[in-house]
Amino acid sequence: MSVMTDNEILKATLDEFANLAAIPRKSGHEKAVSDFLKNRAESFGCTVFQDEKYNLIIDKPATPGCENVPMIAMQAHMDMVCVANEGVDYDPITSPIKLVQEDGFLKAEGTSLGADDGIGVAGIMFILSQDFEHGPLRAIFTVDEEVGMTGAQDLDASHVLPIKYLINCDSEAYDVLTLSSAGGVTMEAHRPVTWQAPQTKYGYRCRISDLAGGHSGDAINRGYANAVKLAGQFLYQVSKHGIVELVSLESHKAHNVIPSDATIVFTADLEECHLAPAIEYMEHYLKTAYGLTEPNAKIIVEKIELPAKVMSQEDTLAVTDFINLAMTGVLKMSQIEDGLVELSANIGPVHTVEDKVAIAVFPRSAVDSLTTEIAEVFTQLARRCGLKLFKGNQSPGWPLKDVSELKDVALKVFKEQNGFDMVAKSIHAGLETSYLFAKNPNLDIISVGPNNHDIHSPKERLELATVAPHVKLVKGIIEELTKMKK
Repeated sequence: MSVMTDNEILKATLDEFANLAAIPRKSGHEKAVSDFLKNRAESFGCTVFQDEKYNLIIDKPATPGCENVPMIAMQAHMDMVCVANEGVDYDPITSPIKLVQEDGFLKAEGTSLGADDGIGVAGIMFILSQDFEHGPLRAIFTVDEEVGMTGAQDLDASHVLPIKYLINCDSEAYDVLTLSSAGGVTMEAHRPVTWQAPQTKYGYRCRISDLAGGHSGDAINRGYANAVKLAGQFLYQVSKHGIVELVSLESHKAHNVIPSDATIVFTADLEECHLAPAIEYMEHYLKTAYGLTEPNAKIIVEKIELPAKVMSQEDTLAVTDFINLAMTGVLKMSQIEDGLVELSANIGPVHTVEDKVAIAVFPRSAVDSLTTEIAEVFTQLARRCGLKLFKGNQSPGWPLKDVSELKDVALKVFKEQNGFDMVAKSIHAGLETSYLFAKNPNLDIISVGPNNHDIHSPKERLELATVAPHVKLVKGIIEELTKMKK
């Protein structure tokens, strides 16, 4: 490969990205982009296998003399999150992305850009098109990463087993090297409801709102309160002063989001003034336990008309006990990396429907045995509290390695290319690399990518000055490993 300037690498990579932006590729609709990439990779002299899900496995043979170098793979996903500003004429099934370069960024006209992970795919395609010394190269492009990661889940293990080193290109900071990610399991506890006429006199609505919320992986160690946990505490505090009958408990964020709000409708045999001790307790608790992280938190109780039906006392206590006794937040820190959360759990959303209360819990860890352990704890807790727990499929973790040759090479190459150190860290969120690691636990994996801001939104923007450094890093890692191993 002849030496190219950063501007030339940027232009060539953006040309590849423009090809992708012209093809609608919402999750679940990747056939067109998969067919395009298959044909393009074949034009580079690569051998391409397209499976029934439209995953692509692209092989570029080793340059002469490098055939014995262990296989290096580059990996990214083809699908994108498709969202648009209100009023924008955009159909994610048929509309291309309209690209705009402005103030050093690549953006889209009123829609998400799809640089997550189109720029990863584009960079890999550019590298596959170039002539340079390398061992056997494989590119894996998956489908449906943004919704269910079914592409990585369903990929046949035979495509992963020959790989020694895997470079995932789905990160969003060019100077950060990701070394592991968490798996998890979505669970939902159900309490069948027995409805009856209220035995109490007064109806109330309690709104807990304006908490910070945030991603239950990235933000779990920031000291934020969980609105569902606060709801459970409030019900318990009221029950210390009189009879409480629950009508409904609602919190509607996703299972992987720390609940920022919750609404409780209940009855009690307490007049409004007699609720003051419970409210004062909760306000004091928020101030002393979360004063710095939740300065805007609100707990507002208002009197309402007495509801016609309520849950039984047994149901009310069962729901309250499960919420209050559930282990949530940070549960274990890493043995290897300082500051890394190794095990956590989130509670919420909660829904009250005609015949039950449904409470979601979501434990996660990069270490599968820890995820399994806490999932079994929730199963036991549900049984003790009279709830039935339903368990979804457990996604695997990509655990942190004590020793990673690929990490060492990546840090060395980055320092040589950029003149400063790359930050190496793990994340407590999920990547599809976990499914690839599960198929081949001998994989040495890293994740890298250029700076991409506000992903999954119409404000998404790719920082152009980081694209060429990202591509050069991936290519440089391949060259360094080839030099070391041939």
